[in-house]
Parts: sequence; C-alpha cells; structure tokens
Amino acid sequence: MLLPRRMVFLLTSLLLTFTTLAGRSADATIKDFEAREQKDEFGNVLPYRLFKPAGYDPAKKYPVILFLHGAGERGSDNTKQVRDALHFAKEAVQKNHPAFVIAPQCPGSRPAFQVWGTGKEFDQTYNDYQASASTWKSYSIQLSKLPGGPKTRLFLINQPERKPPADAAGGAPVSSTFRNVRIHEAVKGAKVGPPTPIDFRKLSLETRQGKGKAEVSEDGGAITLTHDIKLKIPFEYTVTKDSVLEFEFMSASRGSAHAIGLDTDDQLDFRWVQVEWGGKSHSMPKTPSTPMKLALAALDQVRKEFSTDEKRLYITGLSMGGYGTWDAIARHPDLFAAAVPVCGGGDDSTAPLIKDLPIWCFHGGADTVVPTHRSRTMIEAIKKAGGSPKYTEFPGVGHNSWDKAYSMGEMIEWMFEQKRR
Repeated sequence: MLLPRRMVFLLTSLLLTFTTLAGRSADATIKDFEAREQKDEFGNVLPYRLFKPAGYDPAKKYPVILFLHGAGERGSDNTKQVRDALHFAKEAVQKNHPAFVIAPQCPGSRPAFQVWGTGKEFDQTYNDYQASASTWKSYSIQLSKLPGGPKTRLFLINQPERKPPADAAGGAPVSSTFRNVRIHEAVKGAKVGPPTPIDFRKLSLETRQGKGKAEVSEDGGAITLTHDIKLKIPFEYTVTKDSVLEFEFMSASRGSAHAIGLDTDDQLDFRWVQVEWGGKSHSMPKTPSTPMKLALAALDQVRKEFSTDEKRLYITGLSMGGYGTWDAIARHPDLFAAAVPVCGGGDDSTAPLIKDLPIWCFHGGADTVVPTHRSRTMIEAIKKAGGSPKYTEFPGVGHNSWDKAYSMGEMIEWMFEQKRR
C-alpha cells in the first residue's frame, strides 16, 4: 500500500509543479520590471521599466526588446506602459528566449503651469486662482521647474471640462486672458530695467489645437482664449535657473485647465513620432521627437550596463508605438535585427532604407482608428524597393490587433531567430 501512496504523492507534486510553471506566464507583473528614468541635457525626463531575464549571467549575451506603447498609456506614472510589454515577459517566452524588455513611457502633456482648473494634467504649483475668480491676479513663476535650455514656443492652454457641470449650462464660456507677459532673468543684485511685455500682435497664432478662439487686444499686450484651444506661439528664449515668467491672468469661467508654459517645438502633445495618426499619409519629421530620442538613449544605457547581444536588438510597438517603430527603423536601419510594427504607419518614401530589415507587420482589417491602408502602403512600398516583409491582417478585427499579434507563438519564434548581419 505504501508504493501507491508514494506514487500519488509524487504525481501530485509533479502536477502542482507543472501547474505553477504553466501559470507563471500569467504571473508576470509590473513588479518584475525595474523602475528607471532617462534624462537629457535639457532636463527632459522619460520614465521607463526594465525587465531583466531570470538568472542573468554577465558571461552570456542576451537579446533586447524595445517596446513602444500606444497613446492610451502616455503619462508619468511609469506603470501603464507595461501592460502590453508583459507579453514578452511571460514564462512561455522567457524560458526559451531569455531577454531584456525595455518599456519606456511617453509623456502625455507638454510642460506648462496651470493657474486655474479642475484637471491635473499640468504643473499644479501655481493653481491658486480660484479665490481671485473674475479679477486680475499677478503671477511670477520660476521657470527652473521646467527643463532648461533653448525654448522656441510660448504655450497657452484654455481647456473646458469634458463634461461641463449642470450649473454651467448657459453660463459664460470657459476663457483665459493673459496680459503683460514678460520673461526675464532675475539675478540677485543685478540692476536691470523692467522687461518689455510680449506684443502678441507681432506673433503668429497659427499653430493651434481645438475649435476655440484667440483674440489679441488692440495694444497687443493681452490675449484672450475662449472655448477649447491650445496655442504654440513662436517665441525664442533660453531658460536658466534664474529665468522668471511674469504675467497677469483673469477668467470668469473655470474649465479643466488654464495654463501657460514654454516649449521646444510646435507640437501640442507628446508622441513617439509627431504626426497625425488618422491621416492618409505623412512625411517623416526632420528630427525625432524628444520621447523617441530618450527611448533610444534608454536602449543605449541598457546596452552599456548589461551584457547584451548587439546582433539581436528588436523593436515593436502598437498604435502610436507602431508609428514609432516605423520611425525608429527608418532613422536607424542598421540598429535593429527585426521590427514588429502593429497597427501603425510610416513614411513610405523611407522604404528603400529598411528593405533589408526583417519586418513582420500586423493590422486589423476593420481598424477605424489607424486606417488599415497605412500598414498595407508600407508593406507594398518595401516590396517595390526589393524587400520581403511579412504582413498579417486580421479580418474583421478593429484597432486592437496587438493582442492577437503578440499572442502568436510563430511571431515570437520568428523574431528571436533574426540576427543583424
């Protein structure tokens, strides 16, 4: 009778062991990804997470996957972007292909200082206008809270609530008036005259987002924003630790955000590549976006810090990250061993640059967010250039084609087989 009991015990133990191993593929969590950040010389910061292969041995060389998330995971919590990167940290993947996984997080909002509003999208240090509503209030903001260095745009935001409160019906439209806007160096002990206010009559108001209005006063010293509008106004200034932004503000109707700031380009939000996602086509911007620069810098940091296989660097991304994937490989066609862009789009004129790179592209046949033809066009362009990319289109699938793509064992095996020549 003892033998059967031992056999039962052994079989039960083995069953529990196999069940645990099988279940580990679903157990990979954000806790398995180390929180890190990448900075540039201007003070811009990109949060990212790093998954290290179990039992990392510096005597071995490991492949690296750079994962670019979609628009919904933008932010600064260094958490949301890991959701789909978990596909590559599963035990089912890592047990056969131990690899590093880098998951950077693209910021959501451009840097600006909110002086009024219910939202939390921008810096809240000076959000104290509530007690002064409908009257003028003066502000003096230390710009050292922003990333330093050269700035080329003045950023103004007037953002209503997405769902206005019931008591707002029929009331005054959400507005922001900024006047006597001045930027100068406040060096202790220095004797300088009062800075000259910005004359908005002399500046272009063309770069905007939203259907709101921007009106400049007759003397050019004030600008009023109404309804939903964001403006990027050309204005050059090099921010230092002593830089100060001064202005007067007034509003009679509170929205989600009334804010002001300085920025480095004319883009109104952060993206891996600064293009419109729903457009029929786009031309690759002359320079990469700041988040993309920092994501590639994070990749470089991991390559320096750990023992990585330089011939097996991979990149993949979904939606906004799909655009980022196409952009990154066009700018660095000799860096990656393979690319897996999912429901994104690229500049088809760059096809000759990437024709020799192993690419497996995925898209949903019923995608109405990023048109399916964006992937089809890239694949056809690469083929015409002499390349042999792989393309899988899921019939009837909408925008979320990444769950199917990243769950394909065949794709995983194909990717890890690729080596840079």
